[in-house]
Amino acid sequence: MYKFTTILISLLFVTSCASTSPQLNSGTPVNIYGVSSLSPKNGSWSVITSTGYQLALGTKLNDDSSGIINLSLYQIPEFASDEEFLSHVVKHRANSPDIGRFDLVENSEELVQLNGATCVKHKTISQDNSAKVGGNKTTVMQIEYLGYNCIHPFKKSIGVHTEYSLRHYKGKEFPELAQNAEEFFSDIQFKAF
Repeated sequence: MYKFTTILISLLFVTSCASTSPQLNSGTPVNIYGVSSLSPKNGSWSVITSTGYQLALGTKLNDDSSGIINLSLYQIPEFASDEEFLSHVVKHRANSPDIGRFDLVENSEELVQLNGATCVKHKTISQDNSAKVGGNKTTVMQIEYLGYNCIHPFKKSIGVHTEYSLRHYKGKEFPELAQNAEEFFSDIQFKAF
């Protein structure tokens, strides 16, 4: 479910005109209820959607590549242990709808701490077999996702999903992806509601 939301936001961004979205200066504060961060210091990012519960940022790169950052809240049960939370996230991430368009290439999930919150960190690579590019053409591209699903430290029944994704042609390398993503994640602050 979490991955599917990011895919939908990515598709909307890529097929829309980015010039109508508000541009963010590097290091601009971005917020949702109980969570704040700073906009990325790399690239030119636009606000795709911003509500109290969700924030999505996007950037267009060269060669039809694009980046999306998603930060959102969702309801979770309270867990008896961190391992129970890990199992919950793994199960729900695996339940993304199979629409036949995306093939899973790689996936890993691990229990970690992020700025005072218990989280499941994930790294996923999917192949988009019908990526839309300029002129409504379709092609095959890869989407790399780096992200966290966290238990909000001030309210255990609230989950925080944050993900940094990059869509690009297979064979094109972006070694800075992990560094840029972790820089954004390191700026995340959890606050009382």
